[in-house]
Amino acid sequence: MALLLCLVAAGAWHVTQPIRSIDYHITPTDTASRAEVILRIARPHDPDEQVGLAHYAEHLAWYSAIGEEARGPDRHSGAWTSPRAVFYSLSGKPEDLPQLTATLARVFDPITLAPRFAQEEREIIQREYQMFWGQNVGARADEALSEILHAGTLLGPSIIGTPEQISALDYDAARAWHSATHLPENAAFIFRGDVGRLQVWRALMGLQLDLTGDARTPPAYDMGQNLVHLAEFPDPSAAPRMIWRRVVALDTPVPFDLLEAQLAHLRAMLDTNLPGGLAGPLRFDARFAREFRLDLSAIDERHIELRFQASPDADISLPELRAAFEAALADIAASGIPAPTYTRVMGRMDRYWPDWGDRDKTRRWMADYTTDRVLALRAPTSKRVLQEIPPHITRESVNTLLAALSQTGRTAIAFIAPKEFFE
Repeated sequence: MALLLCLVAAGAWHVTQPIRSIDYHITPTDTASRAEVILRIARPHDPDEQVGLAHYAEHLAWYSAIGEEARGPDRHSGAWTSPRAVFYSLSGKPEDLPQLTATLARVFDPITLAPRFAQEEREIIQREYQMFWGQNVGARADEALSEILHAGTLLGPSIIGTPEQISALDYDAARAWHSATHLPENAAFIFRGDVGRLQVWRALMGLQLDLTGDARTPPAYDMGQNLVHLAEFPDPSAAPRMIWRRVVALDTPVPFDLLEAQLAHLRAMLDTNLPGGLAGPLRFDARFAREFRLDLSAIDERHIELRFQASPDADISLPELRAAFEAALADIAASGIPAPTYTRVMGRMDRYWPDWGDRDKTRRWMADYTTDRVLALRAPTSKRVLQEIPPHITRESVNTLLAALSQTGRTAIAFIAPKEFFE
């Protein structure tokens, strides 16, 4: 009996120890008989990096490492690239967790593809471009605005590039980029679904990865000088619309999770026809916009971005729509969100958070939250810390953010319409 207790204690101690310094996160949910493993590789910031190279390397690494093992009746797989990181994902049965993890870890191995396969992947990326960008002038306009707004940062360059840039992608350059970036110290594993710590511990210990350096830290966001940039995107089949984006710096940094929550609540207040909202002055009181969509996001603790996309109402030009929006934003910022609007919207924002008393809903919410933070190269915080956030979403705090957004910052605007609308 004493021996058994010693073995149990030793096993519990081992499970609580760091796994060879591998960065990993366990997000169990009540998804029966399904497990998913996501491997995130942090991207470095290299201003001279060829546009689209990381995306090309991701295609090659995925095909080289995963191959046919990604397919099967009980498997789902994927790979994708973001401005900040490259991701690989496999899901299957919980009992297959060691195999799923080991298969994903092959992306650390050198790319070994014949040149003809590398050429085929470039052609696949060309088709991907035509599917998602070639026929979507809005997506191309957004990329052009990002290049202006986020110049000199990871968020600026296009992920995929233009058809000409895709054709110029070099196989040897992609392999060199992969070799320099796909290192265990630059990676984080996310385990989701029907998983437990002991399963994860066994799967990661089986990898026997060698960590040869320090983990890459994300570069600090460096906002450039204030500017206002207007770009026209003529398209014969496009319905007239405007994309208006602005990045501003806050005077005082705000903890990231709190800032994200404050922005979500501010967005909900602006996206109403209540006093202090944009729907009144732009759609109902005066018909400038037929429809619009508003998004607010945190880049880091000091920088936030507003994205506003709208279609003009009948007989309203794009310059008139722009002027009306900018005037409405300035007026609302000057007076702030009124107390009745703040109170009413806050009362219906409970859905932003899970029902903390419901174990299943909380686990699913925390799994999504953790995945979102890890993919963005940020450290997720605990449920306890998150539960302390709501009292800090004050009317004063959202009005402070609103006042910052009314400043010039870096503003980039796209007018999208048939050519005759610009003549």
